Formats: sequence, structure tokens, C-alpha cells
Amino acid sequence: MKKIKLLICVIVAASVVSCSSIVGNLTEGLTKSLYKQKDIELIEDGAPAFLLLIESFIENSPNDRNQLVTGIQTFSAYSSAFVDDKERKKIFSDKTKGWALDLLRTYPLFDNYENIGDRDAKDAAFKKFLSGLKKGDVKYVFWAANAWIMWIIDNLDSMDAFLELPVAKEIVTRIKEIDGDFYYGAPHLFDGVYYSAFPENFGGNLKKAKEEFDVALKLSGDEFLTTKLFYATFYLTAIGDKEGFEKVLNEIIDMDIEKYPDTRLLNIVSKSQAEKMIEKVDEMFINLE
Repeated sequence: MKKIKLLICVIVAASVVSCSSIVGNLTEGLTKSLYKQKDIELIEDGAPAFLLLIESFIENSPNDRNQLVTGIQTFSAYSSAFVDDKERKKIFSDKTKGWALDLLRTYPLFDNYENIGDRDAKDAAFKKFLSGLKKGDVKYVFWAANAWIMWIIDNLDSMDAFLELPVAKEIVTRIKEIDGDFYYGAPHLFDGVYYSAFPENFGGNLKKAKEEFDVALKLSGDEFLTTKLFYATFYLTAIGDKEGFEKVLNEIIDMDIEKYPDTRLLNIVSKSQAEKMIEKVDEMFINLE
């Protein structure tokens, strides 16, 4: 009954709200409220209705960059926190990748690049797209590239995914040049994950990974625990540092998340994942000893 009521609320809200400025303010306010919540069960129960609302706004305004970013952020966060089934995760990943490409196509230079057949001309068009990006574009292009790359990581058994990786990676590199401090150092965090997750013949480099994670950790501090979680998950496991891995996870678990209300929900999720991982340390490192 609770979920039926929530669905009705979504339908009513979607039918009442038609002004784009009102939609933008509504979704921005809801997203901020979502990230500040303490009750993770409330989020798990209520978020699906919010996701349906966001998706309905995107359907009505498919070229609205703000709505596309909100969709990417919220669907990615929900999938990461609450979706365990691989098939369901794929549905979320495919959706956010589609929105990511839709968002990038709102830039005429990127849309033009995609439609060019000649390789040299295509490369030139892509470089022109990258060089034209400004600081005001970072918010949009980063989240698009992030969703695209997360999809690639989830589909590494596909040759198409590998072929798309360099393009998405170059976008993040350009973002780092413009504003490497964006969202707690997220461009550096991405590179830390990238260089840790891939073997050397596909661009992996553990020395570079450490350098990028060091910058991201400095920029995020304890305010954004995802950085520490990814540092442990990707880099410390890659180098086989079991002691360091446990130390970082315990730091996350012991952190007082009330110090940073704006990232409370994300930090609750990181703490929850750290608690699950700390119980499986021996299993995670068994093949590395």
C-alpha cells in the first residue's frame, strides 16, 4: 500500500508540474534533501518514486542538461546502494549510459563528431569539442563521462566497451585540466580508479593511481567517504595491502558522518559497504597472498 501511495504521488506531481524552472527547483531540492537523509530505509522505500518522477521529467524534456545530470546521479546512487541483482544493475547502467550520451549530444560539436565517418576528421572534431569545453560545462560533462565509464567497467567482456573507453577517458582528462577540484576532486578519483582497475596493457598504472588517489583524498578529506572506499577497494587491493585495506575501512566505519550533513546519505552508504567488506577481508585477499 505504501508503494502504491508513493506511485500515486509521482503521477500527481508529474501531471501538476509543467514549468521547467519549477521542475528544476523541485528536483534540485529533492536531491539535496535525499543526500542529507539519515534514515536509509526511508530512502530505500521512497527513492523509487523519486526516480520515476525524475525519469518522467527527462521524458518530457530530453535535452534538459540539469534533468539529465539529476537522472544520472540519482539512478547511479540508488543502484550502487540498493541494487544487488546483476540484471537489475544492468538496467540501471544502460539507462544512465543512454542519458550520458544524450547529455553529451546537447553539445553540437560532440553530436557532429559522432556522425563523422572519416577517422582523421572524426579525431579533429572530437578535439574541437574538448577544447571548446569551459568551467561551466564541467558539471554536465563530468557526470556524463562518469556514467559512461561506469557502464564500460560493467561491460568489459564487450569489445565495444573497450573501444569506447579512450573517448570517455579523454573527456575526464579535459575536465581535470579545467577544474580538477570539482566535486571533492572527482576527476582525480576517477583516474585513481582507472589506473588501478585496468592492467598495464589497457592503460593501468599503479604509480599514477597512487598519485591521483593522494590528490583526491586530500581534496575530499572525511567529507566524501566514497574516495576512501574506492582507494581501499581499487588501489589497496591491487597492490595487495591487506593491513592498509583494513585500516582505511575501519577509518570509514568509525567516522562521525554527522559532521557533514550535505553528504550524509552517500557517507552512510560508504560506511555500510565498508562494514560488509571488512567481514570479507580474508576472502578478498586470499588469491593475493
